[in-house]
Amino acid sequence: MLWEVYAMPINFKDIFTTRELLVLSSIVQVGDSAYHDLMDTQRPMFGHPYLADTRGRIRTKFVQMQCEIESHDPKFPFKFFQRKFQYNQVIPELRSKNVILHIARSKNPEDLPYTSRYKVSLSNNNNALYRQMVIDLNNTPPYSDEPFYALLVFGGCGKPFSAIQFPEPGYNGIIEVLPLPQISFSDESEDTEVFERKKAVLKKEFLVHGVEEVVS
Repeated sequence: MLWEVYAMPINFKDIFTTRELLVLSSIVQVGDSAYHDLMDTQRPMFGHPYLADTRGRIRTKFVQMQCEIESHDPKFPFKFFQRKFQYNQVIPELRSKNVILHIARSKNPEDLPYTSRYKVSLSNNNNALYRQMVIDLNNTPPYSDEPFYALLVFGGCGKPFSAIQFPEPGYNGIIEVLPLPQISFSDESEDTEVFERKKAVLKKEFLVHGVEEVVS
């Protein structure tokens, strides 16, 4: 493959800071836990087999919505954007100096999410030959490489997972998978209170604004 023949060795673990990895892990854990809470309390509403696909979309939207909510924190370590598509569909996009990151559900950490034109295009950023120099007058020197492209993936039944995938150029495979740290909470800790509060805010946001989007 082009990656194997031409690309310079990259240590992908150095692209993210420890804080960035913990924030990404928190986004997934809060979103996934809020989704399962909803399914437990509203199972009659979503239990029909015809709604299996809708349940999957809801799970993804919970994590994506939590990403947007957390981006309002002044200490959020990424720049938050929304990539817009036809029919008013949007997805969150996180950026740092080193990476462009999208959120998606997957069967397991070793399987790429469904393909799409923008993912194929951005995956070319992961090959040194395809990474183009961009001008940025705020930097010294005033140019830099395009950021790498990665996917924050999550999923699993009974044993959930979350990881960061770096797709090969052309989106035909995975260069490297970085498992995200799983944050544990004790029953009465301050962190647990924050976690539960975040879930409550997310569930309220979904019921107010998100239901119509995923079922329409």
